[in-house]
Amino acid sequence: HGGPAAASTVARTPSSSSSSSPSPSPLARQWRGVWTVEGGYRPRRDDPHRRPELQLQEGAEARLRRGHPWIFPREVKNAKALSQLSPCLVNVLSEEGDVLGVALYNKHGSIAGRVLSEQAFVQIDAEFFAERLRRCLAYRERLYREPFYRLAHGEADGLPGLAVDRYGDHLTLQPTAAGLDALLWPLLDALEEVVKPKVIVLRQDAPGRRKERAVVQREVLRGQYRGPTELRENGVTFAVDLLHGQKTGWYFDHRDHRARLAELASQTPRVLDLYSYVGGFGITMAHYGAEEVVCVDSSEAALELCSRAAAMNNVSSRIKTVRADVLEFLGGAPSRPPRAGMLPGTEDDDFDDAGTAGRISNTEGSVAEFGEFDLVIVDPPNLGSDRTYAPKAVRFYERLIHAASRVVAKRGLLFVASCTHHVGEVELLGAAGRALRWPGSERESRVVSCGSQAADHPSIPVLPESRYLRSILLQLD
Repeated sequence: HGGPAAASTVARTPSSSSSSSPSPSPLARQWRGVWTVEGGYRPRRDDPHRRPELQLQEGAEARLRRGHPWIFPREVKNAKALSQLSPCLVNVLSEEGDVLGVALYNKHGSIAGRVLSEQAFVQIDAEFFAERLRRCLAYRERLYREPFYRLAHGEADGLPGLAVDRYGDHLTLQPTAAGLDALLWPLLDALEEVVKPKVIVLRQDAPGRRKERAVVQREVLRGQYRGPTELRENGVTFAVDLLHGQKTGWYFDHRDHRARLAELASQTPRVLDLYSYVGGFGITMAHYGAEEVVCVDSSEAALELCSRAAAMNNVSSRIKTVRADVLEFLGGAPSRPPRAGMLPGTEDDDFDDAGTAGRISNTEGSVAEFGEFDLVIVDPPNLGSDRTYAPKAVRFYERLIHAASRVVAKRGLLFVASCTHHVGEVELLGAAGRALRWPGSERESRVVSCGSQAADHPSIPVLPESRYLRSILLQLD
């Protein structure tokens, strides 16, 4: 399906996309009562002096005093005492009893505590969130003329475990930390005060929430959502589904990458966009002068929105969409094992009615039908956050780069991106160096440029994990 009908209730199952949903289960009603307008109930106001206390183990204090926002399970001295209260807000205490700030605590998380503020006994309420959001808004308004961007980006914006994307007067709200669920009321109040949106879509479906044993669901919290939603980026218009699309609907973090490649569009008449989703790269290249663009993705719903964007930008004659597993399309084995079987924790980001790469049993075509390309774009999904599976992810990238390089024309370009934190720039370059030296298909190459996430996805120096997106652009001879 290209986009949902009007929706104002919970989308709890893959088939739930209309405004009339079945009655929620008792558990769902329990969660809804915490934060929905219909429930009419607000959690008790935060009292900084009545919060439970998280006591740090020896040695953990120094890192927090340097501004690091995370507390790991091994650093919690009184985990047993906090167990019955989790998830909750806690006052963080040093070994000597000094209050170091307030954090979200969850005993099930691989990150036990996320520091909200280094101020002692600050109240976490609507005004707290509004002050943070006003700073977020002022920063983005200096960067962008139009209201299409990541409004709040987790730890770098002082809102750990939270992502908010803005699409004009529509917002998507994605809390990945379970401790934020009880704070959704003040968060909503703050968003309405600062941004005044017509529609707010809640996406409580990030993979990390399952690890934290938090409720997983989607809901329209404010207004009536009639998708798809239009957005503009780099002078190009796109259509996205905020309720059923990947992540929060769109990947604003690739904004600068798309702008960089758009500068090369007149020199790259034939473009192959692999893992294209709704055509972010491909439509941009066609808009700026590429003559023929092939967009390959496993999701039929995503490709429908890609075709819709092509029509909106008057480039339909230049766009060809192919529903296929990327490695099968390139002439290799299906890419399912690295995404689902070999890498636990892999994010299943796709639309509800179309599986991730590797779930489809056949393809609509193969790369042999199209010949070589002047630019090949490779942007696979997150391959998992567990460090122990990084070697398998790197091998998958090596295999993927080798397959993609075989269809890059002489002196053509290959763009590869990784949003898998443990596959950074060094790992990408290493995988490319090895892949381009496979016996029988060696290619000489040079690095044109390396990149990272856009400015509306800021990072912080003390948290390398916040700088998660890496890219390399290679010329192949």
